[in-house]
Amino acid sequence: MKNGRTEDFGARMDDPQKLRELAAWYREFAEKTGNPSIWESRLRMAEDLEQEADLLERRQQPVAAK
Repeated sequence: MKNGRTEDFGARMDDPQKLRELAAWYREFAEKTGNPSIWESRLRMAEDLEQEADLLERRQQPVAAK
């Protein structure tokens, strides 16, 4: 991961909702692991995906007229 963006993983995701669904998937599977390193990695990935979704949503919001 070069800069923490999902496009660095080889797939560009422009849908914040899909990113949030993927983050939820990572969280669900983090809970099922018995390995603390894997648990932490999956939670970190979920957080990264949610941050990317937030960024995309901010970019997609129309600019307010002055």
